[in-house]
Amino acid sequence: MSELQKKQMPKAYAVLWGVIAAAYAVWMTFFMREIVLVRYETPQARTVDGYLYTDITGMIGRHWLYPVWVVISVATLLLFIVYIKKILYADSLGKFAKWFCLAGAVIGCVYVVVYGLLDAPDKQGEIASFGDKLKYITASMIGLMWPWLFRVWGVVAALTVFTNTMYCYRRYNFNSRLGVILGSIGCAAIYLTINCPSMGDDDKDFSIPRCSVHWAGALIFAACCAAPLIIFLFSKGRREKGRFLGAFIIFVALLVVMAVLLVTVGKSAMIENIPMVAAYILLITLNFTDFYEKKAE
Repeated sequence: MSELQKKQMPKAYAVLWGVIAAAYAVWMTFFMREIVLVRYETPQARTVDGYLYTDITGMIGRHWLYPVWVVISVATLLLFIVYIKKILYADSLGKFAKWFCLAGAVIGCVYVVVYGLLDAPDKQGEIASFGDKLKYITASMIGLMWPWLFRVWGVVAALTVFTNTMYCYRRYNFNSRLGVILGSIGCAAIYLTINCPSMGDDDKDFSIPRCSVHWAGALIFAACCAAPLIIFLFSKGRREKGRFLGAFIIFVALLVVMAVLLVTVGKSAMIENIPMVAAYILLITLNFTDFYEKKAE
């Protein structure tokens, strides 16, 4: 019996996610409600870089959707407690966990790629070309035209990356409390981003609280969701070398390439997808193939 099988899930993880969900519920109920339901009612407020969006929040004229979204999103946050307990601390990885995580990784990877190809206006108020999407059309800018798909993008990305990371930890009998905590913080952070719309050139002014929250959520999500994988690969690569060490070097190199592209080319959904697609491919290879040294499940 492995060490993980002998242990129960620490209550601290449930407390962490309970606090996150409660804080999010308070934030959405008392601080974000007016921003989402009132601030963008006028055409002027929905005009970004010269383009008038019909429904920048997905709730214009349908205010009843807001409490429904708050309840659903809080519920999805609390489900992370279940993911940790039923995957990382499971007695064994059954077929349901395997197919749930595999389907999630495939669906998540396809979704983020297809989402990055959706229509969005360029700086002249016309539908952006493919070249523009490569250069500066970000996932959050696409979300101005497709607000509900943007929310789904955040929820799906967080859920599928986290569950597959927990599956990886469990499959290889690896555990890092730091990795679980950082992954949890990262997944929670993306909920800040998907609830604060990107507003074009206004997003260059970080004195605007909405702008700061939007970018802080995105950056924390990227860094903290990559960290558990980096911790795992570094630990395995240091002790076992071989393909784990190679995967660590390649994955970190891809993150460096993405950072260079963000500085030299600019931010865009295509560039943002580089580490996400790499993470999905890595997780699928680790979790569902024999490419790496396989440990007893």
